[in-house]
Amino acid sequence: MRINGLVMLVAILTVTMFSGCGGSSGLDTHPVSGNVTFDGQPVQEGRIQFRAVGGDQRAFSAEIKDGRYALEALAGKASVEIVASRLVPGKFDESNPGEKVPVGEMYIPARYNSQTELTADVTPGKNEINFALTGE
Repeated sequence: MRINGLVMLVAILTVTMFSGCGGSSGLDTHPVSGNVTFDGQPVQEGRIQFRAVGGDQRAFSAEIKDGRYALEALAGKASVEIVASRLVPGKFDESNPGEKVPVGEMYIPARYNSQTELTADVTPGKNEINFALTGE
């Protein structure tokens, strides 16, 4: 069975996000939650990652579902990466005879993930940090 390139890319990004992620046991982490929108609409499904800017650059990630996320992270400045993909309506990969595989796309611009410009300041206690992303 042939694996769609997008599925492979998402799998690689997911593995990359989890590498170096620390669990909260024994760490002084703080709850962080919020909304993630793209061009005014909630990101239906995706992932968000907070990576400490200093120190060991420990990363914490969570699923984005219906525009919401919740995770625990270390206090301090963090670099934030957001990824999401969606199916392209009416587009299929038919390179294998008899197979019609839906095609997806990564639609969040690189400036929010692989070349992120996003940062957040996590403070002790509860944190509500929202991200309003645009395609412009």
